[in-house]
Amino acid sequence: MALLENSETQISTIDLQAIDAEQRVNLIRISAIASFYLIHLWHVSAPSLSEGTAALLGFESGQSVPPNVHICVTVLCLGWLMQAFAVHLMIAQRRVSNLLATATTLGDLGWLTAILCLSSGPGGPMVAGYFLIIMLTGVRFNLRLVRIATVAAAFSYLVLLGVTRWPFGIVEQIGLETVPRYHQLMMLVAIILSGVIVGQIVRHAYLIAEAINQTPTREGN
Repeated sequence: MALLENSETQISTIDLQAIDAEQRVNLIRISAIASFYLIHLWHVSAPSLSEGTAALLGFESGQSVPPNVHICVTVLCLGWLMQAFAVHLMIAQRRVSNLLATATTLGDLGWLTAILCLSSGPGGPMVAGYFLIIMLTGVRFNLRLVRIATVAAAFSYLVLLGVTRWPFGIVEQIGLETVPRYHQLMMLVAIILSGVIVGQIVRHAYLIAEAINQTPTREGN
């Protein structure tokens, strides 16, 4: 009976830790989306700035974001926020699972890639989002999720490169600039290595937790 109670307590603790981790990830997700979109709005407002202010901020004179691109980016950011809101509802109902973490991670990569295809492309600073998404998987301390996120991030970056190389639809109007092959290889290697590093951190955390759990047993013996 005592073993059963201890088992239930341990499961309950693990569930609470998973819920807390998902809450933290969702909060970071919302903060990142809001930050990126505010920077996008800053870029959209560049034509209305004076030449001195635009030069100070690093915007080229006469550079503007096409209205249809601005609308598409806005819709994508709203969709991404709706995903975050849905995750918030599921967390409130304590419906947190490994499937939810995997689905939201793949969703994050999909939204980010779509926004990159309609904004700065593979040469823009928002490609750093791939590393942020991989790092977020480490908060859940799920080694399998880290591996999935790493492979999916590398694949998403390849999709972005493909869309930039062979544009279609609205992407043709944007005219995304391709990046050199060495730049592409460096990004892919960096994405894979970031996944390896996060995976090693999670693996090391497992070993520490296992050592802590075994310590009372050894003292009792």
